[in-house]
Formats: sequence, C-alpha cells, structure tokens
Amino acid sequence: MDERLTAIRAELLTLADTDLDETQSARFDELETEYAELETEREPLARRAETIARVRTTAATAARNGRGLEPGGTDRGPELLTRTDPYDGLDQVRARAVAAPDLRARALAAVEQAPAELGDDGREHVTRLLERGDRHGRIARHMLLTGSPAYQRAFEAILAGVQPWQLDDEEQRALRFADEHRRAINEGSGAAGGFLVPFHLDPTLILTNAGSTNPFRQIARTETITTNEWHGVSTAGVTAQWRAAEGTQVPDNSPTFAQPAVHIHSADAYLQASFEATMDTNIASQVGMLLNDAKDNLEATAFAVGTGSNQPFGAVTAVAAVAGSRVTGGATYDVADVYATKDAVPPRWRSRASWVANESILSLTRQFATGTGPQHAFWTDLGMATPSLLLGRPVYESSAMDGTLAAASTNDILLCGDFSQYLIVDRVGMTVAYEPLVKGANQRPTGEVGWYAFWRVGANVLVPDAFRVLRVVTA
Repeated sequence: MDERLTAIRAELLTLADTDLDETQSARFDELETEYAELETEREPLARRAETIARVRTTAATAARNGRGLEPGGTDRGPELLTRTDPYDGLDQVRARAVAAPDLRARALAAVEQAPAELGDDGREHVTRLLERGDRHGRIARHMLLTGSPAYQRAFEAILAGVQPWQLDDEEQRALRFADEHRRAINEGSGAAGGFLVPFHLDPTLILTNAGSTNPFRQIARTETITTNEWHGVSTAGVTAQWRAAEGTQVPDNSPTFAQPAVHIHSADAYLQASFEATMDTNIASQVGMLLNDAKDNLEATAFAVGTGSNQPFGAVTAVAAVAGSRVTGGATYDVADVYATKDAVPPRWRSRASWVANESILSLTRQFATGTGPQHAFWTDLGMATPSLLLGRPVYESSAMDGTLAAASTNDILLCGDFSQYLIVDRVGMTVAYEPLVKGANQRPTGEVGWYAFWRVGANVLVPDAFRVLRVVTA
C-alpha cells in the first residue's frame, strides 16, 4: 500500500507542475480518488503502527536510562522539546501528497504558532473544527496554504497596492500555491480573481461577535464545509415503552428520518478609498476589519429574517412558516404572551431554550412590571441593561426582528427555542480582490482604489418544532 501511495504522490507532483489538458485532468482526478481511498484504508493501520512505535521508543529509552515502566514511577530524564515548522514542504501539501492525519497535525501546529489576532477563542474554535470535523484534511490543507508567514506578507502587500511581481521569491511561491488552491475550492461558484484571506483573519473560519447585535453565531450551531451544500439527518426521536409481558413482540417505533439540506449562498462587500486616504492613513491595514464588520451586519439580518431566496433562511422566517410553531396572541403585546410562548416550547427543547427579540420589544417586556394592578416582577431592576434571563432562559438582542407593532399587520416579535437546531453553514475561505484604479461611469480614473470581498454562507432551521415564535396580529 505504501509503495502505491508513493507512486501516486510522484505522479501527482509531476502533473501538478504542468498545465493540464483534458486527458491529464481526468488522470489527476482518477489518481486523487485512488489516493483518498488508499489513505482512508491506511489511516487506522498507520495510527496503530505509530502507537506501537511510540511505546517501543519509550520502553527503549527507559531501558537505556535504567528505568522501568512500572506504574507510579516518577523518575524522568531530561526532555528535548523541538518546534516544527508546519509550513515546511508546502509543495507536497499543494499536490495533495500529505495524508489527512499529517495535515491535521500540521494545521494544529499552525494554530499554536498563529499571530495574536487569532485570539484564544479563535484558537479553540479552529482546533475543535480540525479535531471533530475535518476527517479528510480539507480544512487543514486550506489553513496551511493560507497561513504561512510568507503568504501573510504577500497578502498584506497586495492589499496595499503592491504588484505580485514585486514580491520576493518566497512570497510569490506562497501566493501561487494559495491561488491554485483558491481556484480549486471555488470551482463551480463563478468566482474569479482575488486572494484568499489568511486563515487567522478569515471570518468563515474564525468566529467574531465584536461590535455586532448578531446573536446567532453565539447561540446557533455552526458548521464549516468545503462543498456547496450541507446534508444531515434529523428525527423527532425514538419512542420507548414498557414491556407488557415476557416473550411478547415489541412494537415498531422506528422514527421518521428527515434529510435536511442547507444550501450556501454567495455574498460580497466592496469599499473604496481615495489615493490621498491610502497615503495619509493606514486604511489598507483596516480593510479586513471593515469587511468583516460588513459581513457580520449583512448576516445579522439574514439569520433573523432572511427569505431563503439567494440568502440564508432566517430563524424567524423558517419558524413562522410552520403553523404549529406559531403562538398567536391578541391584538396587543401582553405579559400573558411571554408565558404562553415559553410554555409552548416542547419539553424536549425547553431546557436549552433561549429568547431572541428586538431591543424595543425587550423594553416593552420590562414595562410589564409597572402600572396598577397585578405586577409581573421578573424584569423589575431598572438599574441595569437588558437582564440576562427571562423566565429563567438566556436573552439575546436581534435588531433585525420586528421592533414595533405595525398597524394592520402581522408582527413576529418574540422567538424562543433551542438554537442548536438552527444551523449556520460557512463555506471555508473568504476571497479579497484589490482594484488599483477605480473608474467612473465614463471609464476615466476617479483617483481611488477599491477592495472587493466575497464569501459563501447558508443557514436554516433543522427542527422547527424546537422553536416557538410569538405572532401579534394588529387591527
């Protein structure tokens, strides 16, 4: 098996260094498929061999030092810690000649060595993504080809207006490898040009919530994929029963399985600045932050009330479309509506439920504790911001949800449910293209430069019954 893998690697490397015609492309695909199959077969064998080798090495070292391996032994010799370069041999990574376990190990090392911008939360998220959701090493390969110091320097230089031919040899090589990877992963998306954002700055990999009233990435389930659609399986659950008597046949309580699919949609953002602004300020270094802010604001609306047409399905939109998930109140918003909405969430989902509403609706809710008559004092402390709990469940603000009770209309104002059943799917890789000379309507220069970013994301509710939305129909 190892001999065949070596032969395939050699042929893949040879093909990778040429412009492939139709026959060679077909051969490359055939080799890639065979390599992946052999790699899958080899993985458990390699892992077992690695464990055996590690145990033998430990035993041999202990024997040389006159120590046994008895339990409780504390005698340890000196240890030599070495730090490997995860970006060494990127040509093999580029040619898909590195096994998936090795790709993940390299990517985890890259996470440890990533710049401070990644942050502790980012490191934790990417590590979890690699360990749990990257069996074939696709995300690890993306990180290695977009995370090297040489690629980071090249990307920053390109955003500042430097031409690729002005980069040094190492930077040009890193840029070329990443560009080949970009063209491969964007196949079928219609996207052309631009450069992938380094992984430690990529919002499709690194979750960020700073400066946004978008609660959904905090509480929803998120997945990162390398295809154009996520496929899953959902069910209402299996019903158990008490046996009536010995030797009786059990009933068939097999659940009905659904196969939810979440399609990803293309989104983009564009900004431009005058030559004077680029010369007098450090705007080029702020492009990533500005684009990420635009992305977050766009998604905040889509994840709440997105239509599902050329954009993700919003949680409110998807839940309100199911009659059984709607709680219809009177013509006004009343305190009884709050109790009714929470009580309507099925017990299976209620213990993990959260509330989401517009800040204006949350303010109205606090006012239920004022006035004459019986008072509902679950939100009476006016000396603090929005309380963190409502009827014992966490509360989040979504500025995209209905904030007023519009006259003669349907208002979906309060959402309660288990948001692990709302799925956000990120397609790995945000791409940024630099425009060095912006032109006006008459195709004459305007004295400005521009940056264009595009990415893909999808979202939808997996189990509508996990939610309830309060609907107020005004006269």
